[in-house]
Amino acid sequence: MYNKKKLSQIILSGLMAVSFSSISLPIEAADMGLHVDQVGYLPNYSKVAMVTDSNDTTFEIIDTKDNKVVFKGNLSEPKYDKISEETLRKADFSSLNVPGTYILKVGNRESYDFVIGDDVYDVPMVQSWRSYTLSRTNTAINDDKVSGLKLEGGHKQDKEARVYFSDKLNNKGDKIDVSGGWYDAGDYGKYITTGALSSAELLLAYEANPDHFTKGQLLFPKGIENNTNMPDVLSEVKFELDWMEKMQREDGSTFHKVSGLTWPGFDISPDTDKQDRYIFSTATSSSAMYGASLAIASRVYEQYDKDYAKNLKQNAEAVWQYLEKNPKPIYRVDEGQENGSGPYNKDTDLEERLWLAAEMFRTTGDAKYESYLKKESKRLTDKPSFFTWDDTLALAQFAYAKSNNADKQLQNKVINALISYADDICTSIKTDGFNCSLKENEYTWASTKNALTKGDILLMAYQIKPKQEYLEGALAQIHYLFGRNSLDKSFMTGVGDNPPLHPHNRIHESTGAYVSGLVVGGPNHVIGGDPDQTEYLNSGNIPIAKSYLDVVSSWSTNEYAIDYISSAVYALSWFAEPDSVKVEDLKYNK
Repeated sequence: MYNKKKLSQIILSGLMAVSFSSISLPIEAADMGLHVDQVGYLPNYSKVAMVTDSNDTTFEIIDTKDNKVVFKGNLSEPKYDKISEETLRKADFSSLNVPGTYILKVGNRESYDFVIGDDVYDVPMVQSWRSYTLSRTNTAINDDKVSGLKLEGGHKQDKEARVYFSDKLNNKGDKIDVSGGWYDAGDYGKYITTGALSSAELLLAYEANPDHFTKGQLLFPKGIENNTNMPDVLSEVKFELDWMEKMQREDGSTFHKVSGLTWPGFDISPDTDKQDRYIFSTATSSSAMYGASLAIASRVYEQYDKDYAKNLKQNAEAVWQYLEKNPKPIYRVDEGQENGSGPYNKDTDLEERLWLAAEMFRTTGDAKYESYLKKESKRLTDKPSFFTWDDTLALAQFAYAKSNNADKQLQNKVINALISYADDICTSIKTDGFNCSLKENEYTWASTKNALTKGDILLMAYQIKPKQEYLEGALAQIHYLFGRNSLDKSFMTGVGDNPPLHPHNRIHESTGAYVSGLVVGGPNHVIGGDPDQTEYLNSGNIPIAKSYLDVVSSWSTNEYAIDYISSAVYALSWFAEPDSVKVEDLKYNK
């Protein structure tokens, strides 16, 4: 799977070298123009590669075991793709179902190798789930057998984090134990928004296919054990849920985030960042997201720990009661609270209230939640977009669509809205040269997550209205993630032949460890904010789909975040059922 024979100098994948004031980028020299999923393809689904047109009209698939041709085919007619500014042909080898490792050959060109097999996504699935374990805060980690990451336990001062503001519940300077949870992204902040969204999507992945998960599956590093009877993935999510519970306040609301007052340098590891940590803000939108994640969790954990599940449901109910008493959106802002962390600010909260109400109705069947959904049915029945931390409408619709004893008339309207959007996604996939779901205006910060989330919505739609097209569309987004794109770039660290080598990640830079399974933002064609990306886009005509930099400093294209990873986890967990992944399979040899 990890063919290194053509891995040369990769920083800016597939683009001409560009020299910025502080960056010198070499040329990527490996097989440009033959775009394959560098991980591979499932036997019983379509298998398509995209080929930048060179007037060749045929292709071959070569078995790397003996270099014999096992498949010959005709390339499709050439078609111009506006977003990548490439003229492409398609190589369709869907009828090749024999497991093995192969390369695509067109003329004298050869692709990266790829695998055909039922277990092709098992390792990436484990790596992506496991990346959360390696993002644990306040936890000693010794991952010497895989990533080499070794930490004494970052930010132990979270046990005495200081409240940054005063209100009726807290005085500025109050010390509260908010230890635990995952680092959000390339910084060391911890946020309820992305924590709740990521936990929810991970739990929904489990809920969709519980038989895909087992104990021992994540090959936890030294010092981390699953001492419960539940699968490893639920043990991991519980670590985040337990942190979020510490962030819940007496009135049912939550604090918004935890971080220092300044951004740590890239030479500062989590266990050497000694600045004081603060608890910032409160927001109705993030509180509602927290409640929604608990509603899901109470369903999932009930079979393993009824008391824990009951407590989760009670905490979610407390959020609901708080929101009922505070019907208008709240997002508290105090001067200086964004100096060392991201805002995740939202001044509205309707979509998040809808999500909480829908998940609580699905979990409890209590009519009061459906009454709220009916009151806000106009928004509930709108055609959604892909869900994000600032718009969870699609998740609310999926929850209500899956609810028992729902009002059939309203439920059908909700289903129609969600299915209509799923069909729109399929249309976008068909019209895109790489079968990516992204429209031109969706190549923004976190575009990789945007594409994967649209694939996840197709899988959710499949659970309501089974259509093979939805499964194929979701797989197409996995193919995009793993290199079937105009950059020939895998946007997950440690996966594929051409993964990100320089993610915007302080843990990587400060420790020298390389953690696999992190999903980076990907192409971002919106100028502003990120100086390196902005300078790059201003340097010439950069195609939309190629507006990406594999450099540490490009936070808008090369940073990971836990909600990016969860979008990949949902899809990978659908198509993978790992039962024999070994430690050596997880190692990435740079």
